[in-house]
Amino acid sequence: MEKYFNPLLHRLATGDWFTSRTSACALFSVVYPRVRSSKRWELLDFLRRLAKDETPMVRRAVAARLGELALAMSVGQSSEKPSADGEKSSQISEHNSSNMTTSITESKILTNEVVSLNSGHFSCGVAADERLTNDSVAEKSSTLANPLQSDDFTLDPEKERSYIITIIIPLFVRLVDDEQESVRLMAVESIVQLAQALGPEESEGYLIDLIQQATTDRSWRVRCVVADKFTEIQTAMGLRVSRERLVPFFMKLLHDEEAEVRAFAAGKVKAFAKCLLGLPIDADINTTNKTTNSDTKHCKNSSTTITLDNKMMEIDEKFGSVNNLNDNNNNNGLASKDDIIMLQLLPAIKSLTNESNTHVKSSLANAILGLAPLIGKNLTIEHLLPIFLAQLNDDNPEVRLNVISNLEQVNSIIGIDHLTINLLPAIIQLAEDPKWRVRLAIIEYMPLLAEQLGLEFFNNQLIELCLSWLIDQVYAIREAAVENLVNLCKKFGSEWASQYFIPKIIHLSRDENYLHRMICLQSIISLCKVVNPTICCQYLLPTVLSMHTDNVPNVRFKVSKFILSISLSLAFYVNG
Repeated sequence: MEKYFNPLLHRLATGDWFTSRTSACALFSVVYPRVRSSKRWELLDFLRRLAKDETPMVRRAVAARLGELALAMSVGQSSEKPSADGEKSSQISEHNSSNMTTSITESKILTNEVVSLNSGHFSCGVAADERLTNDSVAEKSSTLANPLQSDDFTLDPEKERSYIITIIIPLFVRLVDDEQESVRLMAVESIVQLAQALGPEESEGYLIDLIQQATTDRSWRVRCVVADKFTEIQTAMGLRVSRERLVPFFMKLLHDEEAEVRAFAAGKVKAFAKCLLGLPIDADINTTNKTTNSDTKHCKNSSTTITLDNKMMEIDEKFGSVNNLNDNNNNNGLASKDDIIMLQLLPAIKSLTNESNTHVKSSLANAILGLAPLIGKNLTIEHLLPIFLAQLNDDNPEVRLNVISNLEQVNSIIGIDHLTINLLPAIIQLAEDPKWRVRLAIIEYMPLLAEQLGLEFFNNQLIELCLSWLIDQVYAIREAAVENLVNLCKKFGSEWASQYFIPKIIHLSRDENYLHRMICLQSIISLCKVVNPTICCQYLLPTVLSMHTDNVPNVRFKVSKFILSISLSLAFYVNG
């Protein structure tokens, strides 16, 4: 590494063209843990110069890589290739003194680390290491024979942490306040990794003011990035800091003067609430009571990895049993005991219901339903149900669609009866929307709606709607309608299909419009694969055969094209 890669980085960092200096920024985190301590100081000196480069593109590249370098510095491992990825770094540090199996696993992670780095430009590092191995066997042997020389490659955790605080953080402060918007954008992206490298306590001391500065940045794009990364920042900085220091920043983003910022923040309300409760963002709260000690899911808190079971035990001690969330007799959720969610987040959400910007309303509709399992039945009916009903009647089809797409989360808490009256008009409006992409989107949710609303309601109110899509003017809608019928048939069975929509599909075979006859054939061919063979032989196959004399060549061609597939699907039934 010192023979080939380190000189390469020097040449790039001192190049005349800004493109070479920009490329050098991507290599610091790779080279730094693999060279001697004296060389590391030179690298940090190069980093200082690049952070003050007169070209914004170079400063932007430095800002984008500061967090990555801080993680590489914070690992505190030997020169064997410490990981630059936050989660892997924490795992390696935690298990460094464990059994042989863990050591082997770490070695595999470390060997492949260059490929797994964020930038795809590092693959050449593997080749460089291989050349170093082949060309410098004698040199490496002498190095291993000399313990003092070998120790010179070891990262001292305390020293590296002091470098992060005295060198990396001041550079970051400078870049966060850069005059160029693009530089500040990339600097904000690095906050998460810096917080992971420092840990919750030091992050609170060194990064909180910078996060606050970013949330009030003069550029709305920078504030958008903060809103987008906010829950990752919460996770990296830990539960205590999240609850005590970060809440006002998120509330400010929810009320930002720019609609784009409010839209990003509104889309994060569910994840924000989970972070406040210490819950994993990507875990389904309705299945937490099924978690076992062998569960492979993890909750990442700063630079440590905590199993989901242990995290749930911590939450149980503070807020009560998480398992009660799935108890049908329990009308209050975990968040109902949380003052921040009840007194700050919910009022902020209610204030957004009068929002005029469609992007904000759409983002809120997509995220707000996820709060229902957190706050429980009673509070969902009191606080969220009026918002749901208003969103179902919204003029924007995307808002209504986002509510319908997340209906399952509400149904599992309060039941569908509270929404049925408003739900049907919303579905019909979406199904008849002039924009065919809106109609296409609602078709995809029909099987889910059928399951949530119940078979009786679906048969009485929505089956005709599903059949009407078969004769839509847009081919993509007709094609999606066929797939929808197939999914419904799989869900409710062949007998239901033969009673409610197969006769109406067969009726299309005699329609005057040849496109309707074509879609009839397409429906039959698709249904033959899922319906009972008896129904297929009794109703579907005769219909296809009767169409072989159709006046339109395209229809006859489709019959001949699919007759083989129908025959093959029925061969087992006939021979059996």
